[in-house]
Amino acid sequence: MRSFRKYFFLALSFVTGAFILASDIYAQSDTPYYQGKTIRILVSSGPGGGTDTAARLVSRFIAKYIPGNPKINVQNMPGGAGTIANNYFASEVKPDGLTLLQDASSGVMNFMRGGPTVKYDPRKFRMIGGVSRPGTLLMIRNDARARFTNRSAKPVVVGDTDGIRTWLAMTVWGAEYLGWNLRWIYGYPGSRELQLAIRQGEIDMWSTQNAKLVKDLQSEGIVQIVCTEEDRRREDFPEVPTFTELLGAKKPTGLAWQAYNGWAGAPELDKYIVAPEGTPDHLIKILREAFSKLMKDPDVDKEGDKFFGDGWKPQTPEKIEAVVNDQIAIPKEAKDFITKMRQKYGLPTGEKQS
Repeated sequence: MRSFRKYFFLALSFVTGAFILASDIYAQSDTPYYQGKTIRILVSSGPGGGTDTAARLVSRFIAKYIPGNPKINVQNMPGGAGTIANNYFASEVKPDGLTLLQDASSGVMNFMRGGPTVKYDPRKFRMIGGVSRPGTLLMIRNDARARFTNRSAKPVVVGDTDGIRTWLAMTVWGAEYLGWNLRWIYGYPGSRELQLAIRQGEIDMWSTQNAKLVKDLQSEGIVQIVCTEEDRRREDFPEVPTFTELLGAKKPTGLAWQAYNGWAGAPELDKYIVAPEGTPDHLIKILREAFSKLMKDPDVDKEGDKFFGDGWKPQTPEKIEAVVNDQIAIPKEAKDFITKMRQKYGLPTGEKQS
């Protein structure tokens, strides 16, 4: 009888313990993963530019669409046209859904350009979503316009952060096929510094998608707009021709135009946010759904209009993934053509990525 009682109480203890354990597991699974946690958004550029603005727009609103309402921190990690942030993200960040990367098309261009410093592959990151803005507006200072197509005059100075931005394709093909008299300098930390540089006359030409900034510079009598890079005119600048319109009959064909499009990129590839390779599917689902809901928020739409101008729109992760893959998959001959054009006009090159 004593043995029976002993085993009875042991069995009862086991069942009770199992029940408590099961209850704890259930309670834990019922608690949102992100509750009490903080999501860090790394930004691949410095503060003040379009990439930073996109990150901060997301950071302000996305928490309310993520179950558990985590805190959101934004951390800028500029350098190497996004290479530093991308390399760090690929090698150091855990795939736990707690660190995301806000990147831009320059991250893909860096990978295509290649070189020993590039240690990431954007195709391996897990896409959350993105935004695309109306085409970039190429501006020239009014006092430099007379030198624009006069090869015997002092060159018009084009300013940039890294020498690989997609809009620079317009300037290189403009020099090659329209006789634009240009010289390129790069190394500016970001958009704030470039804005100051064109205001002060340190550079003569620059491009941005920020409609408000362009209109401010126009109203101050500093610049005029040369063209926009998209295939169609911007709705908010209907009088501004496209670069294709400027080329007219001088527009190249074949490999040269394929290379141009490979550098200029698709309009959908602008600003996008990713999770690390290996992030579990259920976390990706949470983040994608939150991003999709975020982009339908009227407050986000209103705030986006202030920074990006009319015509900006969200892009699905599937669309951006397809565009990234298509961009990287351009033929080797087109990549070589881009490299030769960069070399010819003194812009940075790297080892070609296979």
